[in-house]
Amino acid sequence: MELTGTKIAEIYEKINQQRPIIHCITNAVTVNDCANILLAAGASPTMAHHPLEAAEITEGCTSLVCNFGAIDVYEAMLAAGKRAKELGHAIVVDPVGVSGSTYRRERAISFIREVHPTCVRGNYSEIRALLDNCSTVTGVDAAKTDQDASHQEALVTAMEQYADQEKIILIASGKTDVITDGNETLFCENGDPMMAKITGSGCMSSAMLGAFLGVEPSINGAAACCAFMGIAGEIAAEKTKACGGGTMTFGNCLIDTVSLMTREDFDRVTLGK
Repeated sequence: MELTGTKIAEIYEKINQQRPIIHCITNAVTVNDCANILLAAGASPTMAHHPLEAAEITEGCTSLVCNFGAIDVYEAMLAAGKRAKELGHAIVVDPVGVSGSTYRRERAISFIREVHPTCVRGNYSEIRALLDNCSTVTGVDAAKTDQDASHQEALVTAMEQYADQEKIILIASGKTDVITDGNETLFCENGDPMMAKITGSGCMSSAMLGAFLGVEPSINGAAACCAFMGIAGEIAAEKTKACGGGTMTFGNCLIDTVSLMTREDFDRVTLGK
């Protein structure tokens, strides 16, 4: 199926109609942004982090999003992940910081093997760190060298092999988002550089993946989410520049834009194989 703007709009409208409940176990820095962007899209967030309640809470949800910026509640993520797997829920893993932390990386690899999530989404350096089980950069941002075109081809090949082996959807986010399930690989060019200037754009993207995969658990659902977030970023940047705003204005505009998306906005999609 060709993923046109119309198809993306249809998936987005499913979210508004079905109002999926997304269980987000995410880091304290971005928990409010993740909750608000899900609400803006028509989904319903819950942010239960305690290990004694996480599995029970996730039973009543549609999807689970585990963000490894919340490594301090790993046991809650694991308990919720195991229960979500039993129930056949969509599960999204965001391996935040695994490129610079051996502990996080080992826990993420173990989680993926044990829970077998639907999708793993990280930046280029985080995905490469997972695939090679090595440190690639300090901090949570992608290294410039990992985003160079000269490195992208090798990364895409490795991603395809890993996705096929693990039977998951794998996403490397950057200037060009790479989305693959091992059989099909898509590239999304939508987005704006301002998205890298605020805290939480990646975490919000992972939270939104929970909503999209909750209603369309396939590579098309994942790619639609990447395009959706990129288009929202483009529109928010235009609004920010028009009013002379800066990064804080952009952050607010991004969530505003998500709440106001129309079918015409999806005509901006730049998604291909």
